[in-house]
Amino acid sequence: MQATSGETESNQSSRPDSAGASSSGWRAGIDVELKHLNGRTLMGRTRHYGPLRIQRPFWPEGKDLTHLYILHPPGGLVAGDELVQRFAIRKGAHGLVTTPAAGKVYFNGNGQLQKQTTHITVSDSASMEWLPQETILFNGAITELDTRIELSGNALFAGWDIICLGRTASGEQFTRGQLTQHLTLTRDSKPLYLDRLDFAAGSALPTSLLGLDNHTVFGTFLITLESPPDLPGLHSQLVDKGWHRVTAITWRAGVFIVRYLGDSSEQARTIFTWIWEAERERFNGRKGCRPRIWNT
Repeated sequence: MQATSGETESNQSSRPDSAGASSSGWRAGIDVELKHLNGRTLMGRTRHYGPLRIQRPFWPEGKDLTHLYILHPPGGLVAGDELVQRFAIRKGAHGLVTTPAAGKVYFNGNGQLQKQTTHITVSDSASMEWLPQETILFNGAITELDTRIELSGNALFAGWDIICLGRTASGEQFTRGQLTQHLTLTRDSKPLYLDRLDFAAGSALPTSLLGLDNHTVFGTFLITLESPPDLPGLHSQLVDKGWHRVTAITWRAGVFIVRYLGDSSEQARTIFTWIWEAERERFNGRKGCRPRIWNT
């Protein structure tokens, strides 16, 4: 059945287990298509299974760019849970996707992997902005986070990923657990950015000067641009704002790369949002338009 704008199709046959919840945890997923039709970006064929949904689309910037919010009622991953998110942005369509709250990976009591997979394909003449809230790893979490972005032709992508080790606001440290993280960006099957992080809480990486240097929050922000950003000018502004010690900026292979390493997820979001708003007009010709859900 073809889903029209704003509608979803329940795809029960694609569920890994028919019960939904079992000893192996919850399985949940969404498969979202954005398509261009008569100057508008609309939701096309959209499927879901388990406790993962897309809220109805919004068009605060005009009908040619759709804002979508991912809703995950359980609020986080327990042992054995797996979330799968797929987005296909068709030719000429433009989307912005975010989340209403931080993702959480809870304490793992039985050693079963907690996994989240995100696969984004962006077609020629289309754009995607992937701006989720941070992911918080509770002490004892054992998780794999896999994000893959595939661009075709002159497709545009801007997106970030922020990880917080432990609930720092309540004083919890990430002293037990494990994280494997993959972040891949390709254009026409050629790699533009490949990153893999694999460490255990008790290893040397979290404390090493060549690793996290005892910091608890890290993030990456990637923006494809036709021409290099003004790195000296942006660096000067980072210095003026006091953010230069936790932020690194690089331009390689047509990708503006921003890295954060510090101790505040709020600061990481603030810095990434500032850079997104500063570069957005060069990215897609638009001024910054923060999703409404960020204000709640």
